[in-house]
Amino acid sequence: MPVILLLSAVQELYAQDATRYQVRVAPAMQLDALSPNRTATHPMTGSDVMFSSQLWSARTTSGTGATIRFTTDHAFRHVNSSGFKRDARLRLTRISGNSSARWRFDVADDRTDYASGDETAAVQVSCTGPGNATITMNVQFLTGNLATLQGGQYQMTVTGTISEN
Repeated sequence: MPVILLLSAVQELYAQDATRYQVRVAPAMQLDALSPNRTATHPMTGSDVMFSSQLWSARTTSGTGATIRFTTDHAFRHVNSSGFKRDARLRLTRISGNSSARWRFDVADDRTDYASGDETAAVQVSCTGPGNATITMNVQFLTGNLATLQGGQYQMTVTGTISEN
């Protein structure tokens, strides 16, 4: 009996396609003063007035990191008599942040010297990668000569600015 072999060519049919998914994370900067307004009462001694520590919350998504600069608008000035001034001191005391961002103090301490014409104090921190941080700042009202301290309210504002490196 003869054997008949049937060979058939099987051709597979198929189609293929692909979809790529991308997420773009834009460099974002955020800086917030937590509990922003501070008040204190002078003890009417020669002592300087230390305000309670101010916390700042910072966030950057930049791959090159960020720089945060804190500056006073001027020395402390009497609200009703701007000719009466007292120096201000800014001191950064702590940075709590993720270690991969490599947060560091650039300038940790500065003060105004209004008598010499320097009414701006500036301190600064920075990082080299994306990350979050909480920065602790101390602000002092430097009393100076108590005999020339006019009664009333003195005011000064600290502004924080974050920028991409």
